Amino acid sequence: MPDEATPDDQPHPLDEASRPKRDRILDRWGVLGDLLREEGSPYLLDPKFRLKFRQYLFQAALATIAMALILLFVDSLSTAAISAGLGSSVIGMFINPTGATARIRAVVGGHTMALLLGSVFSLILFAGGIESFIADHSRFHALIMAVSVGMLILVMAITDTEHPPAAGIVIGMASREWTPEAFGAILGAAALLGAIKLVLKRNLQDLL
Repeated sequence: MPDEATPDDQPHPLDEASRPKRDRILDRWGVLGDLLREEGSPYLLDPKFRLKFRQYLFQAALATIAMALILLFVDSLSTAAISAGLGSSVIGMFINPTGATARIRAVVGGHTMALLLGSVFSLILFAGGIESFIADHSRFHALIMAVSVGMLILVMAITDTEHPPAAGIVIGMASREWTPEAFGAILGAAALLGAIKLVLKRNLQDLL
């Protein structure tokens, strides 16, 4: 006896029964179900952790050591924004080492572009008259920080050095008076990030 025909817009009952229960439940939720399927996860813990927990722990330990080296390198010359930017780079490199933004060109190049652009803003903003004006107009200073990030996005896109954490560097540099010590420390930190990625590249796996 031939199978009963089903409408074209409805799945065959056998196919429907074979689908995971989670998918069948989300289908009933309509748009909300689609959003949860695309942006969320039904798991509290990543299912891959049970299979690769040693790799997870290994890369977390390496990331801790790398971050310690970076922070010791920049020491007191680093602001919160700069430390956050470098820390975000470390996380990206060890969570998704094969990602486009974790390439050595992106990590070192993005931070270098941010350092150069932030230095330009710092030299302009901390000139005598402008510095006193900014001190009395905090909203203008916030606007300039936003402009610096926007310009950095353009520069990184043009030079193929897209690295989102570099935003912390450009904000950190533009928010403080330029000094050769800070410039050299951050440039050295960027180079150290590249060296760490180069040395550990073969030992890292994507944890996404």
